Amino acid sequence: MLLAILAVAGLAWWLHREGLLLPNLVRLGGTAAAGLLALRFFTSGRLVMGAVAAAIAAGWWVWHARPKAADRRIASAARLLNVPPNAASDVIWQAWRQKMASAHPDAGGSDDQAQALTAARDLLVAAAEKRRDSIG
Repeated sequence: MLLAILAVAGLAWWLHREGLLLPNLVRLGGTAAAGLLALRFFTSGRLVMGAVAAAIAAGWWVWHARPKAADRRIASAARLLNVPPNAASDVIWQAWRQKMASAHPDAGGSDDQAQALTAARDLLVAAAEKRRDSIG
């Protein structure tokens, strides 16, 4: 059991260093809890309960892997501006200015294009500021 705890602690440390722990805490925590419960059931000889707990762990992992609607909107906005979803505000603004140079109605573009680019910029800048504020 001590080996399992050390392995989980090492994995948590690595995920934290990679910046993957906090965004996936619910997914990882629920899966780890159900997985450890399954391991405990299996080692105590209760195979049916262990199988149920393992199925719950697998289901939890799959269910929480689906991108949320907000993540899909951010990914779509990032594709529109041709920036990474986790781009900094200055990169977003620069990409928006470049795209607006041709999409603005005065430059031969349309109102719809300009509005879509501006909405994408606003969404990505808000997400970048939220990330910046959460980091400290």
